[in-house]
Amino acid sequence: MADARSLVAALLAEGVREIVLCPGSRSAPLADALADAADAGHLRLRVVLDERSAGFIALGAARAHALTGHSRCAAVVTTSGTAVSNLHPAVSEADAAGIPLLVISADRPHELVGTGASQTTEQTGLFAPALRLGIDLPADLAADLGDGAADAAITGQVRRAVVAATGALSRDPGPVQINARFRPPLTADGAVPAVPTRPGPPAATASRAAVPARALVVDDRQQAGHGSPSVGRGLVVAGDTAHPAVGALARSLAEHLDWPLLAEPTSQARSGTQALIRYAELLGTPAGLALTERTDHLLVLGHPSLSRSVTALLGREDLDITVLTEHARWTDVPGRARRIIHVDGPDQESVDDVALQAVRLVAALGLERADAAWTDSWRQAVVDLPDPGRSSSADAVVRAAWEASLAPDTPTLLLGSSMTVRRLDRLAQPGGAAPKAVANRGLAGIDGTIATGIGLWMASGRPVRAVMGDLAFLHDAMSMSRGVREEEPDLQVIVVDDGGGAIFSHLEYAHTTPSGRFERLFTAPQCASIAALATALGARVHVPDDVAALRRLLAEPVDGLSVVVWETTRHGPHAVTTRITIEMNSSQRHRTCGRRLGSPRTRRRTPSPLRHNGYTIHSTASGNHRKRYRARVLSTRGSGEGDTPEEEHR
Repeated sequence: MADARSLVAALLAEGVREIVLCPGSRSAPLADALADAADAGHLRLRVVLDERSAGFIALGAARAHALTGHSRCAAVVTTSGTAVSNLHPAVSEADAAGIPLLVISADRPHELVGTGASQTTEQTGLFAPALRLGIDLPADLAADLGDGAADAAITGQVRRAVVAATGALSRDPGPVQINARFRPPLTADGAVPAVPTRPGPPAATASRAAVPARALVVDDRQQAGHGSPSVGRGLVVAGDTAHPAVGALARSLAEHLDWPLLAEPTSQARSGTQALIRYAELLGTPAGLALTERTDHLLVLGHPSLSRSVTALLGREDLDITVLTEHARWTDVPGRARRIIHVDGPDQESVDDVALQAVRLVAALGLERADAAWTDSWRQAVVDLPDPGRSSSADAVVRAAWEASLAPDTPTLLLGSSMTVRRLDRLAQPGGAAPKAVANRGLAGIDGTIATGIGLWMASGRPVRAVMGDLAFLHDAMSMSRGVREEEPDLQVIVVDDGGGAIFSHLEYAHTTPSGRFERLFTAPQCASIAALATALGARVHVPDDVAALRRLLAEPVDGLSVVVWETTRHGPHAVTTRITIEMNSSQRHRTCGRRLGSPRTRRRTPSPLRHNGYTIHSTASGNHRKRYRARVLSTRGSGEGDTPEEEHR
């Protein structure tokens, strides 16, 4: 089909090199053209069964480009009908996080919409609030306009889509939809493979030039450089960002001003001598409150959202708050920022290095360097925080993964967006350089985490190490499934198996909800064997016996798909400690979990312990698995904090 081949050629011309395709009938013309382009070496194509997974794989591919300093699209292609709707979670995350994502939805001709035709719905409005641009290409453009005019029209629309998705002109990157309609016949023999119409860099990226930083002044009395107080005591707050240049600027500002750096793990700034650990905890103590009372200024970069104490800090009306943003959207939840200043982001051609940019910003804002005692007082306050007393083995796992990422040339680190990233926010020690750490913190959902890791690998060609809880893993486990002709990703998934949503035990309703109801409604432990599921999906499975064994595993290269299961316990209200270690016989496919409950009238009022299955699978040098059946169950129920002992080493 000429229109489909023109569309693929235009995508290649605009620099789109990673495309995820979901099988379907209406998208067959696109599938054929994409396969030809992939066979010719023009793009990387991955065929994925589940559209929800496919959307997050494309999102991860775009994130991989951001880690290299570029704003570039990846695309996901689907057939019509419910296939398109399944992309909504990834589209929503791309919208909130500002990640370029190109949705190409195949569709029926216009005259079939609203008639009851099979697999036909109104697709053009599905993502409307989240889209930067929506394009609806009618069927049979080549037949109606002629090949030359149709090719030019399609090329122009694709260029608009890529420019909008990357934010090349708007500085507002995000999702874009091209709804491409096709009328049968959906195949044609002897078609010419799609090739780029113009070689070279993406047109939108190549035309993007640096723009001097400008301030949006919210309060005229505090205009930057004119009447701003000379401030010697401040903080740099660095939240999640996809762009290392933003993180590097945050660190450079903190070092130039000698201010403490409160950097989230995915801020690309968690490094250097100014970065603090346990800062969110400190802000909630009397010592931390006393220090913030002495603080005059905040510089905010990225999307800080991990802790309530930092959100409260950003809501203080007595602080002079400046937000530095690379995008047209910025984070200022309480509305207290006095000025918004644009800074260089991806694909900028600025001649300024980060240090020089920091110096110029400091001068423009009229800020002063603090004396050495300022940061020292914050460091000492962190040292003086009470010892947590009991170290969680889950903490040990995430800390080991972070420390392994501090070495040069290590896998990209992908973090679950719930408890995992928060554990590291408290514990991750800053190194000489910030690890390339990624999390889907736009909307902070747990869905699509494994798929995002596959996308990171797909676009970068580099191995990925993902760390997440058991619910995040189970939510997205099917993303590990792949077709027999698809390449195995270099992805290691570390699962902190703590029996459900541990984060809920830290929230207020954990103390007000009865134990059984809390477990059912919030932590929601699942009847699933993580190791068995991973094995069924083709992953090699490891269950390290202790932290030392885990560290040895982390020191090995990530080669192929593997899952590391770390079985731990939970603390807090209604904590349930269950450990079942199973070395399965190859012939055993599953174990039942729990038991059928009787009717409310006859059911006995007895505790229902969490049943959680796991495998210890020993991999030989050749990669074969030997499995022996053995089961051991240890189950206790604690009524509150401190009732359940934690095992640091098993």
